[in-house]
Amino acid sequence: MNPVRAAFLLLAAIPAQAMAQSHFAEADWALQADFPAAPKPDVFRKPTEFGDQLTLRYYLEQGGLRFMVARFTYPVVPLARAQTSLYQSSFEELMKSRPGEVKGKGDFALGPYQGARLLIEQKREKTLREVRLVLIGASLYVVSAEWPAGDPGGMAAECGQFLRSVAVRPEYADARVIEDAGRWRELEHGNFKLRYDGTRWYRDPTDNESGVFNLLRVDRLAEAQLIAEDTPVPTDSMETVVLASARETAESVALKKRGRKTRNGVSLEELEFTARVDGVSYVNHGYFYTGPAGTLQLRAWSPDKTYAGVAGDITELLDGLAIKTAAGPTATAAGR
Repeated sequence: MNPVRAAFLLLAAIPAQAMAQSHFAEADWALQADFPAAPKPDVFRKPTEFGDQLTLRYYLEQGGLRFMVARFTYPVVPLARAQTSLYQSSFEELMKSRPGEVKGKGDFALGPYQGARLLIEQKREKTLREVRLVLIGASLYVVSAEWPAGDPGGMAAECGQFLRSVAVRPEYADARVIEDAGRWRELEHGNFKLRYDGTRWYRDPTDNESGVFNLLRVDRLAEAQLIAEDTPVPTDSMETVVLASARETAESVALKKRGRKTRNGVSLEELEFTARVDGVSYVNHGYFYTGPAGTLQLRAWSPDKTYAGVAGDITELLDGLAIKTAAGPTATAAGR
C-alpha cells in the first residue's frame, strides 16, 4: 500500500475507545465536534495590508493529547475556486510557525466541502499531528489532533474518534448557498446600510471616524466612500453640496449625468461627474440623500482610463445601499 495513504488510514483503522465527550457547536460556526472535555477559547489578530485577520481557536490538552478547532476570517473574503492555493499557503504558514516533517498529505471530504490534510511528525515533541483544512463560506476552518508518536494504539484512538466526530452543521449543508451568502458584508450607521461584495472590496483598515467608511477594491482600480449622518442638512439639492465639496480639493470638476433613484418612497439623487486631481481625471458615480432618515453620500470612483472596466462593480456597490424609513421596511436602491 502507498505509505502516504497508509499514514492517513492509521487513525481510521484503530478501534474507537469510549471516552467522555464535550460537544462543541458554536452558534456561528459551520463545524461541530466532540472533544474529550470542554475546550478553552482564545483569539488572535494578525495585521495585514487589507486589515486584521482574525483567528478564533478552541483547544484542549489532556493526558499527552492535543485537540483543536480554529476558524480564520479574512478582511478580503477568499474565493472557493482559490481554495487550493489558500490551503497551500496556510500549510506553509503552519510549518513556519511550528516546523515538523511531513509524513503524508492528501484530500478529504467534509460533507459537500473539499478539504486538505497533513500528517506531521513533530520531532521535538516526539508526536504525530494530523491537521485538516476546509474552506466553508468565507471562513477557513482548521482541525488538529496530536498524539505521542510512540503510542499509535490507545491514545491515537482518542484522536481518531475526535477527528471522526467533526461534521458540518445542518444549516451549512448547501455549499452553494453558503458560498454566496459568505461573500457579502455590511456597513451600517443609523438608518443607512451598505451591502457589498467582500471578495472584491474591503474596508480601509485606517478608518477611525464615526459615520465615515472607506472601501478599496482588491485590485486597487477603484475606491468608494460612504458618509452617513443622523440628521438632514438644510439644502434643496445634494448636488450643490457634493460638487462644492469636490471642488475644494480638485483642480476641476465637470458634471456628466444627474438622475434619481426612487425605491419604496425614498428618493435618492444620482450623480456622475469627473474630478481632476494631481493631473489625473477620475470618474465619480454616486447616490446622495438628505431627509427624515438623515444625510448620506455614497460614491465610488476610478481613473478615467480604467473606469469602464469597473463601472459594473461600482453600480453593484451603489445598489447595495439600503435606507430604513419611518414607514417600516428598508428601502434599497436596487430594489432588492
